[in-house]
Amino acid sequence: MSENEPAVPETSNRGNGLSNWLLAIGGLAVLSGILYFGFFQTPEGPEEAPVAVTPAVPIALPAPEIDEPPPAEPVIPAAPLDPEPAPAPPPVTLAASDEVIAEQIDSLGGGQISAQFVQRPNNLERAIAIVDNLRQGAVPYKLLPVGRPSKAFPFQDNGLAVTMDPAGYGRYSGLADTIASLDTSAIVGLYQLLTPAINEVWDLLGYEAMTFEDAALAALGMIMLAPAPDPESRLIKVEANWVYEDEALESLPPLQKQLMRMGAENAEKVQDKARELRGALLDLASAEAV
Repeated sequence: MSENEPAVPETSNRGNGLSNWLLAIGGLAVLSGILYFGFFQTPEGPEEAPVAVTPAVPIALPAPEIDEPPPAEPVIPAAPLDPEPAPAPPPVTLAASDEVIAEQIDSLGGGQISAQFVQRPNNLERAIAIVDNLRQGAVPYKLLPVGRPSKAFPFQDNGLAVTMDPAGYGRYSGLADTIASLDTSAIVGLYQLLTPAINEVWDLLGYEAMTFEDAALAALGMIMLAPAPDPESRLIKVEANWVYEDEALESLPPLQKQLMRMGAENAEKVQDKARELRGALLDLASAEAV
C-alpha cells in the first residue's frame, strides 16, 4: 500500500452479505411494482373532454341522371271542320209558285210593274209564255204588265221624207229605267228556286229539242242583237201603218223594231240588262256543270 492512498475501513463479511440481501429485496419489490402496474392496471391518463356531437350536415348529392323523354311534338290544332251546308230548301211545286213569286217579287226590283204582274194568277205560266214570245221576236203586250203608249208615236215630215220624231223616245224612258233597275242576282236566285216548276210548265209546251234555259238565252240574245235606231231612217205608210222604207229594217222581228222605237239611250239600258242576265245564266250553267 502506498502512503498516499486513503485508508479504507475494514468491514466484516457479515455486513456485506446483509446489504446485498437488502438490495435484492428492494430490486424485487421495484420489479414487482413495475410488472403489476404495467400488466394488471389500466394506466390512468388525463380525463378526456367529452366529444361534442356535431349534427350531420346534409350533403347535396348530384341528382341522378334520368333519361328525359324527347320533347313532345307541338300539337297543331286540327283545322275547324267546315260547317255543314244548310240543307237545300225543298223544290217549289207549281201549285205553290204563285205564293213564292208574290213573296219575293219586291226583291227583284221593278217597282209598280212587278207589283202589277203578281196581281194576276198563274204568274209562272205567264212568265214562261213571255220568254217564249220574246225568243221568237214577238212583243207579248197582252202578257206584259205594261200597256201600249196612249199617244201615237210622233213623226217628222220635211216634205221629202217622213222619219220618227226623237221626242217620242221619252214615252219609253220609264220602262227602260224600270228594266235597268231589276236585280240580276235576285232574278237568278228565284229562277234556281223555281227550276223544277219551270221545267214542268215548259215540258207542257212540247219543245222537246229546247230547254227553258235555251229559250231564255235566245230571248236575251234577240234583245241584244237589235240594231241601233237611226233617226234618219225613212218611213212610208202602208194602208194604216207606218213602216220602214228599208226592207232590211222592216223585216226585223217586232221585238227589235220596238227597241229601235225606244231610242238609242233607252234601248241601250234594256240591252245592258239583257247582257247582264245572259252572263249570269251562263255562269250558273257553268257552275252546275262542274
